[in-house]
Order: sequence, then structure tokens, then C-alpha cells
Amino acid sequence: MQWTEKYAPKHLSDIAGNPSAIKDIERWAKTWKPGQKPLLLYGPPGTGKTATAIALARTMDWQILEMNASDIRNKEAIERRAGIASSSSTLSGKTRMILFDEVDGMFSQDRGGITAISHILKEASCPIVLTANDLYARPIYSIRALCIPIKFKRVHYQTIAHILSSILKKEGIEFDNDVVVEIAKEQHGDIKAAINDLQAVAEGKKRITKKDLTVLGSRDRKQDIINAMKTIFKTNQFSEARKVYSSVEEDPELFLNWIDENIPREYTHPDDLYKAFSIMSRADIYRARIIRRQNWSLLRYVLDLITAGIALSKKETYKTFVPYQFPSFIKKLSASKSRRKIRDSIANKFGEKCHTSTSETITIYIPFLKQMFSDDKYAVQYAAVFDFDIDEVQYLKGCSPDKAKKIVGEAEKLKTKIVVQKLKHPGQMTLSKL
Repeated sequence: MQWTEKYAPKHLSDIAGNPSAIKDIERWAKTWKPGQKPLLLYGPPGTGKTATAIALARTMDWQILEMNASDIRNKEAIERRAGIASSSSTLSGKTRMILFDEVDGMFSQDRGGITAISHILKEASCPIVLTANDLYARPIYSIRALCIPIKFKRVHYQTIAHILSSILKKEGIEFDNDVVVEIAKEQHGDIKAAINDLQAVAEGKKRITKKDLTVLGSRDRKQDIINAMKTIFKTNQFSEARKVYSSVEEDPELFLNWIDENIPREYTHPDDLYKAFSIMSRADIYRARIIRRQNWSLLRYVLDLITAGIALSKKETYKTFVPYQFPSFIKKLSASKSRRKIRDSIANKFGEKCHTSTSETITIYIPFLKQMFSDDKYAVQYAAVFDFDIDEVQYLKGCSPDKAKKIVGEAEKLKTKIVVQKLKHPGQMTLSKL
């Protein structure tokens, strides 16, 4: 039996690492009610996301229905199993929890799975938990906003060493402390991989020492993204560049953005820049066709273009050192998240009253509202009509928090005045008369 299963945490209190995430999950579970957003647990592999979800179900005495990446690529399978389960009760009367595991692993073979999952997330009357390695992976773009994201970080090696020591004690195996520390450090925060290594070293023995670690050998580690950039930009060999993608743990979408960000950092000659970005443009066309047609067989062309295509677009290798950077537009999205949230809230409030779509409101009416808010009188009236709060008024008027607070205060007085006047003169009260 695998030790990862044998010593899997039974309850939330048994989870090692990520204490703040565990508290948030427990709080969500204890206050859960139909209509509440599901959880999306995300973070590096081996940090305990799936184990936490299963332990959560045991802690809450919920019956769990688990669907992994191979199950949830198929729309029919999801609708047949999770669709029915999400709207029906269990025979025992227990609450059912649905676990969609590794949803970002659907990229290359999605057959309508994301669409089916999105529908279930909106309509389900039971708690739902999803797990993913990458919160910004393209496959889960449409369902990310439907969930409450909770981040899992890599677990400190000392915590992992404590787990390994506990397992060895339960197995009755003597050990040197530096053995478990070395195994824990080697896995860089991956609890599951560390336990697998420990089992490979210790199973069947009465005592283990550092000499026993030779059984692990020298394994091929995943090449990190920076080294992948170096290979692509510095090589002139098709085969060497093409095999780079298989050596990194990155979603194709994010990998493409890494390449796009660093082309102008590496290629300084105009002809090389032109060729490289022409290839990126072609890759983007294929990517769009994949999304539009759901034809994932085209993915191999995208990967050929963004690896070998970019590598061969230069006339000769550049000798200068280049500090490759994380995609800046993703950083900007993160930095502007709060402003976009305020903008979307304004669009929702306006759309409800004026029967306009969110995109239409953002494109057409928010610029109009900003113009109207330049006048304090109209700012107060519109804030009263649409029930805008301080942050929303500050966004539309571009003013200080104190000024926005004053406008909201005046809007509240105006709303009270409207109510009083309507009671006195039903059907005769309008903003223009105030």
C-alpha cells in the first residue's frame, strides 16, 4: 500500500502546512449554505490540496463524489455523474460534496468539460471544491470568477521532515535525523513526492541511514522556466528547442506569455524581432482556433511555433546575458484587480436598473458616468439612483476618499428625501425636482 494513502490526513486538523488556508476552508465549510460560491484550491503539486478536500469532507461528515482530470474532460460524464449529484440528496440524508480534482489538467483534451462544470457551479445545491495547480491557467479562465480561490504554498522542509519522522516511527523503522531532512529538502515543498521517496528508501528495512539514499539515484528534474527560456533563445537546433516544453511544468498559455514577454529582451535586431513576433502571431491564431473549435489536435502546432519557431527566427545566437522576466501583463492584472472589481460592481448595479449587459456598460456607459460625475450635483443624484458606495464614487469621480464619502452622504440624504416625498405625493417625485 502506498504510504501517501496509508498516512493521508483524516481530518482538517491533521493537515500539515498552510494554516491560514485551512482556517479559511474550515470557515467556509461551517458557514456553507446553498448558493454559496465553491472553493478553488490552487498551488504547486504535492502541497496537500486534494488531501485537504478529502479531509474536509470527513471532518464535516459529508459524502464525497470525486472526479479527476480524466473524468472531467468529458461533458457527458460530468452531466451524468456530477450534474445529477449536485441537485439530488444522498440516500443517507448526508450532505454531498463534489470534488473536481486538477481542473487545469484539461487543456489538451477538453471535450466540453469546462462548460458542464461552469453550469454545475452556478446551479448546484451542494458544496463543491475544485483543485488546480495554476490559478491563471487558460482552461479554468471561465470558472475562476465563479469560485473562492484559496492559495496553497509550498510546505517548509522542516514540516515535511516532521511528517516523514512520524511515518517512520509508526512503521517501527529507526532512522538518522539527517536522512529525513535531506529527503524533505530535496522535494522543495512537495509532501507527496517526499513520502514516496521515503517509502522507496525505507520500506522493508529496520533502520535507514544516508547511505540508503543512493537508491533514489540521480533523477531527471523538471527544467525550470528560466532555463527553458535560455534554451529556446540560445539554441539553433530544432529538436533541442522543441523538447523544451516537455521539461517544464507550465500551462501552454502561460508558457506562450513567457516567450512573448522575453522576445524583445533577447532579440535586439529588427529582422529577428519581426520574424519572432510573426511566428508568435501565427501561434496565437492556432490558439484561438483551439478555443473556438475545441480542436485540441492543433496544440502541437502552437508548441512547435513557440519553441522551435522562435529559436530559429534569429540569424545568430546573442551572446549577451538577459534577465528573463515573468509576463508583465499578468502582474498588471493582479495589480489592477481591485479596480476591476469596483468597475464590475458599478456595471452590475447600472445593468440591473438599465437592463444593459456588463460589457456594454463598461464600454459605453461607464465613460458617460465618469463625465456626469465631474459635476457634484449629478454625482449625488446618480449615486442615489444606483446606490454607489464610496469606492465606486471615487472610481467614477477620480476624487479623494473624503470627497467620495461626502457625496455618498449627500446621496443617502437624497434617497431619504425621495422616499418621504413619494409617500406624500405618490408618482410625482423625480430627481429633476429636487
